Amino acid sequence: MKIVLTGGPHSGKTSLLEELARRGFQVVPEAAIGIIEALVAELGREQARAWRQSHVPQFQERIARAQVELERSARAASAATCFCDRGLIDGLAYMRLVGASPTPYISQAVAESNYDAVVLCEICLPFKPRVETGRTSDLQRAREIEANLIATYGELGYELLRLPAIAPVAARADLLLAELTRRGLIPRAARAPASPP
Repeated sequence: MKIVLTGGPHSGKTSLLEELARRGFQVVPEAAIGIIEALVAELGREQARAWRQSHVPQFQERIARAQVELERSARAASAATCFCDRGLIDGLAYMRLVGASPTPYISQAVAESNYDAVVLCEICLPFKPRVETGRTSDLQRAREIEANLIATYGELGYELLRLPAIAPVAARADLLLAELTRRGLIPRAARAPASPP
């Protein structure tokens, strides 16, 4: 099973992924973070941001190539349930949002992607922009991104499971795993407890 966690900025995907990893699930980190960090190291924060905004297709293709490799490695490592921090379709959604056309590589990768479930993590409030990470979204933009993700995944035939932004993260993980178990997407035995007995 390959399950995508998607959502707008500040939707708690990374924290949720870390909690799922702590419980023993295989996880795929967000590919964009590594690409952004490499660009910042190469160009500096402001120049990296400018390059990303002026080279959207090239930037998204770098992310897609990294995502494909991360997912391939996860699939080779285990046949168990794997949670991905974003999927290939996220990149397509971002490109549509800014009016950019996908490269042939992105189009093919999206066409070949196959996820067993997609979970929409709702935005956590109060919203914190986290500009130190190189992200540029405010709450309004985060909501636009969220709506575009919903539309893009929907157009490709995915029914999104909405996950409310509840705290603490362990409770959110419990809610997610209970719903995935109820839907038969993960076996009951895979639902590791929030804390050791």
